[in-house]
Amino acid sequence: MSLPPSKQKNKTRFFYALSLGMELGFLIAIPLIIFLLLGLFLDKKFETFPIFLICGILIGLGATFVDVYYLVLPFLEKRSGKRSVDKQ
Repeated sequence: MSLPPSKQKNKTRFFYALSLGMELGFLIAIPLIIFLLLGLFLDKKFETFPIFLICGILIGLGATFVDVYYLVLPFLEKRSGKRSVDKQ
């Protein structure tokens, strides 16, 4: 038995929002963890404790910002396009 079209559309939107939230979570967590661990590894190898750790965190934050920006950009463009159509 299939769902009515309105309930099917709501279910599809829910799963799309859920997948987008999970993708956003991974986009934030993965680069930070990878560059943090890389910084710790390099600090242990060269015996310069906070230098590579701090650099790894900063690079991870930069990579996270870029990833999130490119994920959110289509939504921002769609929203601004909708406003410009409404003003005309």
